[in-house]
Amino acid sequence: MISPSRTTSASRTLGVLLAAHFLFACLVKVWDGTPWQLLWFCHISLALAAIGCLASSKLLKATALTNVCVLHSLWILDFAAGSSTGTFPLGLSAYVQDLDLWGWAASVHHLYLLPLLFWMFWREREYPREAWLLSATLFVLVMLASRALLSPGQNVNYSYFIPESLQIFGASSLNQLPNELYLLGVHGVVNLVAFLPAAITLSFIARRLRRLGNASQRPTPSNAL
Repeated sequence: MISPSRTTSASRTLGVLLAAHFLFACLVKVWDGTPWQLLWFCHISLALAAIGCLASSKLLKATALTNVCVLHSLWILDFAAGSSTGTFPLGLSAYVQDLDLWGWAASVHHLYLLPLLFWMFWREREYPREAWLLSATLFVLVMLASRALLSPGQNVNYSYFIPESLQIFGASSLNQLPNELYLLGVHGVVNLVAFLPAAITLSFIARRLRRLGNASQRPTPSNAL
């Protein structure tokens, strides 16, 4: 059984590293003249993960994991396929072809954030039920901020439209919705496809891990008379 002090120490160390990478991404985006890209949900999730680890908050870490569990899994699969075949089947990671070294370094959390958060989750064996609600709420706020502060040309978090290049679950069909229903449709799809399945799966895994841990701690019955 891993001691709570060791878990807390590992969490804070990870938090420092994640915070450092988020600050690095901020510098790169400001230098490139694209600070508005920091409002992408992936960057928000990186910052949330850093705060959660630094504060040793299981709720914030679980929320960050819920945010990226499905979305980053799909990104990694798309990136792996694109890197090996030259074709990005989902269109999620094709933009990496246009990044310079600094841009790639700022975006590399798409590859490592999910495994690191899942490692912390595996160690702690807990998944707060509120994480799903917090993920859904955070996504609404980020989408509304993207719509209010940025332009259709920037289209951060696809707050205005789904590009045709995004070949995933027929997402571009959401563009046919009336403007006032578009954000609601995107939110509904992301919840049903990403957040809710992640929350159900992680909750199930956490319960199984706790049961296995409790079983391993039970004393072995003695056969001595």
